[in-house]
Amino acid sequence: MTAKKVLRRSDVPEAGRVLGVAVPRQVRTAADVPSLHRPWTAAVGAGLLEITRDRAVTGPALSGWGCAADDDVLDRWARALAAVLADTFNDDGDGAEALRIGKLALTLLAAEPAPVGAELLTAIHGAIINGGYALYRTFNRGFGERRPAEVVLELLAAFGAVTGESGQWRISPLGRRGLQILDSRGVELLAAPGAPAESGGICQLKITLSRMRPAPWRRVLVPASATLGDLHAIIQIAFAWDDDHLHAFTVGQRQYGDPYFNMPYDEEETTLAGVFDRGRRSISYVYDFGDDWYHDIKLERLVEPDPAIGYPVCVAGRGDVPVEDRGESCGEDCAEHCGEDEPAWTPFDQTDINARLGQWESLKDARQLRNDVEAILADAQGEAEEMTAFRSALEEEISFPVPAMLLGAPVIVDGLTEDEATLELRARCRGNGTDELVSFADLDFWPGTVEAWLQAGYLAYLDRKFGPLTRPTGWGGVDRPDLTRMCE
Repeated sequence: MTAKKVLRRSDVPEAGRVLGVAVPRQVRTAADVPSLHRPWTAAVGAGLLEITRDRAVTGPALSGWGCAADDDVLDRWARALAAVLADTFNDDGDGAEALRIGKLALTLLAAEPAPVGAELLTAIHGAIINGGYALYRTFNRGFGERRPAEVVLELLAAFGAVTGESGQWRISPLGRRGLQILDSRGVELLAAPGAPAESGGICQLKITLSRMRPAPWRRVLVPASATLGDLHAIIQIAFAWDDDHLHAFTVGQRQYGDPYFNMPYDEEETTLAGVFDRGRRSISYVYDFGDDWYHDIKLERLVEPDPAIGYPVCVAGRGDVPVEDRGESCGEDCAEHCGEDEPAWTPFDQTDINARLGQWESLKDARQLRNDVEAILADAQGEAEEMTAFRSALEEEISFPVPAMLLGAPVIVDGLTEDEATLELRARCRGNGTDELVSFADLDFWPGTVEAWLQAGYLAYLDRKFGPLTRPTGWGGVDRPDLTRMCE
């Protein structure tokens, strides 16, 4: 077996002979023989086959298959369909885009009336384009003279989700049920046996700073529900980086990072469970596109969560790491480049790493707050435009009027204005029978509200201190005390 759990090229002819499938004389990969490769992919996806090291054995789903309940059979069918969709469209991420392709085609066929013929192919293509670049890139992999829309329809027909012939496709009752499953379960269908669960599972990762000899490494335990963005923050702490430069994860052929810096895929939208759920055991991470600090990340095993342990946590490590912005030239000539009094290396300190990881939730909130501020100021040039950008964002996100406290007294904030002389935001407040303009920075809002969160971003922009962060739930904030009557 190959690393992707398919037959090796040398084994394809014999497998074809045993199964009665015609195999061309020249074969590059098993994928060159769809009549062999597609059933193989479906069987692995459904759990009927299991790949153990380099051998294929009967999977857990095969035992009791003859008396399996209808729901179990439907589950295996859906898993097989998902696996073939992901393989056909070569979705080397978490498989979500490939499943969206199948779901979009079924959704169009389920419409009343459903498009037919060339109209259907055009509708599928249009829906894919409207779905964004990542979806279109996955869809438009290249199938020679065949249109991708035809490929997905023929695939769905092979699974009984679609009936009819080319130009007269119709969704079947099984296809309608499949659409519901794809919509409700998504990439969960692609989870391999033993893959990390989205909730509750813990990934033991070994992160190695490669291209150094000896290579420093850190072993960390991280919840499977953590995003790649979370893992970025963990790596920054574990290797004492300052997070002052760009970074990117490479997962298969995809690069994940911060979308504000034009990364193709958003690191906050993919979890470790999604990354490691299809047999993948390693990914890579690079930090600082100038010095290019490459990190190899290996999933060593999955562990059960321990209620006595706070995650993430560093459980082992070895090796000192270079100090930020010294490049790979640091060493014997470091004093010449960086100054004699500055250390060139940061020693491994597990206690310090875990102390910083212990502030994990607040660190996540701080990182998200910084991202929000960057988004607000993305198009602003100069202090005046930055102040206007803040006011516009605040007025758009905050549902004025809102309650607040000013010097310990309750007030109602009706809106904001800009002070062109001081380049600061002022709030229109009323309370205790008076109306006045006060500095927006001097108000105290209730924790967990959108206004408190965005005010913290404003204070961070001004380099002023702010209280503990509480990310607003669903960006709608939490229930606020009704101070209106107190201010009348």
